[in-house]
Amino acid sequence: MRRLCLFLLLLVLIPGYSQNVKVSFKFSQPSVSNHLGYQLVESQGMLLSAIPGNPMVPWQSVSVLLPPGCEATDVEVTLSNPVKLSGEYSLYPRQYSRPVSEGISGEFVKNEAVYNSRNIYPVEKHGRVSTHFYNGHAVAFTTFTPLSYIPATGQLTWFQEADVTITYTTTEKATKALRNCSKSETITKTLGHLVQNPDDMVLYDSWDKKNNAVGLLIITPDGYQEGFTSLLEYYSSVGLSSEIVTTEDIYASQNGVDNQEKIRNYIINRVQTDGVDYLLLGGDVELVPARGLFCQVNSQGSIYEDISIPADLYYSALDGTWNENGNSLWGEPDEDDLLPDLAVARLPYGNATEQARMIHKVLNYQQNPVDGELTNTLVAGEDLYSNPQTWGADYLEMLIGHHEDNGYTTDGIPEAFPIQEMYDRDLGYWSKQELISKINTGMTFIHHSGHSNVDYALRMSTWDITDANFNMVNGIDHNYCLVYTHGCICGAFDASDCIAEEMLKIQNFVVAGSFNSRYGWFNEGQTEGPSLHLHREFVNALYTMGIDRIGQTQVQSKIATAPWVEAPGQWEEGALRWCFYDNNILGDAAMKIHTDNYTSINEHGSRTKAEIFPNPANDFINLSVPAESGDIKSVKIYDLSGKMVININLNSEKSSTFEVRIDLEALLNGTYILRIETKKTIFSNTLTVVR
Repeated sequence: MRRLCLFLLLLVLIPGYSQNVKVSFKFSQPSVSNHLGYQLVESQGMLLSAIPGNPMVPWQSVSVLLPPGCEATDVEVTLSNPVKLSGEYSLYPRQYSRPVSEGISGEFVKNEAVYNSRNIYPVEKHGRVSTHFYNGHAVAFTTFTPLSYIPATGQLTWFQEADVTITYTTTEKATKALRNCSKSETITKTLGHLVQNPDDMVLYDSWDKKNNAVGLLIITPDGYQEGFTSLLEYYSSVGLSSEIVTTEDIYASQNGVDNQEKIRNYIINRVQTDGVDYLLLGGDVELVPARGLFCQVNSQGSIYEDISIPADLYYSALDGTWNENGNSLWGEPDEDDLLPDLAVARLPYGNATEQARMIHKVLNYQQNPVDGELTNTLVAGEDLYSNPQTWGADYLEMLIGHHEDNGYTTDGIPEAFPIQEMYDRDLGYWSKQELISKINTGMTFIHHSGHSNVDYALRMSTWDITDANFNMVNGIDHNYCLVYTHGCICGAFDASDCIAEEMLKIQNFVVAGSFNSRYGWFNEGQTEGPSLHLHREFVNALYTMGIDRIGQTQVQSKIATAPWVEAPGQWEEGALRWCFYDNNILGDAAMKIHTDNYTSINEHGSRTKAEIFPNPANDFINLSVPAESGDIKSVKIYDLSGKMVININLNSEKSSTFEVRIDLEALLNGTYILRIETKKTIFSNTLTVVR
């Protein structure tokens, strides 16, 4: 069911007074489906949620950009134009989220007191309201449901219109957040997807006062700087500025209660002074310490608690201190920051040899990819336990193509990609030997939903992670791999050493990946779950939004998920917050993920056979490709930031187009990346414009 329209009225803030922002919604009638003897009432853009054991109802998220220096203080929801749905309904009770490594609880939870009640459910039509800051921009989050339910009679009432009024005022915290204010194409695009009043971004135009922006900031101990020379040279050649600072210099120059806070304070100072897009932490926790965050999950009456979840999010989300009350617990609810300001990742090396291997893989993956297999994708799903039966395959299928399941829309891995499936659901069982054999045929991206531990993942143990086992995944015969897994603890980089670190440390196999430093979580008997929610948003950001530098891809997945962390049912349980914290990128934050079967520019000599004349060029260029490559379908030109500046699609059905002329009048002087797509291949090369 689709939202028909949205209206917004933003009142001008008068200093010293509370003001309001009002958002209005109109909805068409919801859909109803049967599920395990109960019903699900669903509406596009709404997430089904409840406190475990209570009836699941659809919740609409509200994400509103507030004026500079403001925080939300209250929310009021007014529902109107009710329609009673015919029939009697018994809404499905929400089941608990469970750690992937532990499986199901074996119990079906249902709050009989609620189901026997004649009172209107839910009592509160909205969730809590909170304010978070994305590069200085204040965003208010809340949720509401347009559904009223009387459980004892099964009567449902759907409200077709809703007005949501958020009250806000100026605060010291929000004013301080303005120091982090930045404007960029990525920030504008992100806010455009996140908030329901993107036109009000102009209110922040005058707050960006950065000097010389730093594309990539690397933090590593003294003695490791030279190991990054080749990486910095490569990024400089493609227009990404970079800089290294040592932990020793940071510790000597910054204040803080510990080294973690000193590092974060340094990052904040650099962001406020220069602006930083990507942060690479060079070294494992012995070299660059991690902040351990606190989270608690209520699952089937058991309390899962961790006071030290390794979370590099602490160095990425820069508002507040993450410990406002000054106790020993970092990241308690209301001390968090759910909107990361910059992309962060960690290369978890422990010595110079491991560093050299990791950086070699990062460079080779970007500069010299193996032709023809960049879209090769492997999805590996395990049996996540039964009663109710929950398959990793069902989760992973949510990553492929267009899905509106579970109240949010994602367009993930293109269905046209060559996707190899290894599903317990279909095969009965797949072994690690079968997996290793499949990877050695060339699988550039591996997506996994299954059981893991600190020394176990994808049905492999630490001793299976050897160069001999992955002898063909060497960057020459086949590309190095990326991995995204829901598995528990396999990314616990505070351990010595987790299996994810082993994957990156060897010469072959994995170049980067998304791993959980503690539990991954799934929902019993459903295709929605905390780990999958982040994963769906990751592939949507990568393949639909085109955000392909891995650290920023992860940032987008968290920002898109952030409004739901405090939704009713999610807030009380805490599993989505847990995954939000423990999902880390191990790799290089600025590394581009290949999303197309094309050959990147070879710095040591072009592989392409397309001819460009003249080059350097002035007002135009002539392009030609070999006849055997097929007619030219499109010509795309990108600047060195990755922004497309020319996009020409050719109708090759009418005439043979092995040669074309392209006007360059719209381009400024500089170097560009030229991509020519034909019916059979894609060529790439550099183009220089000089006038």
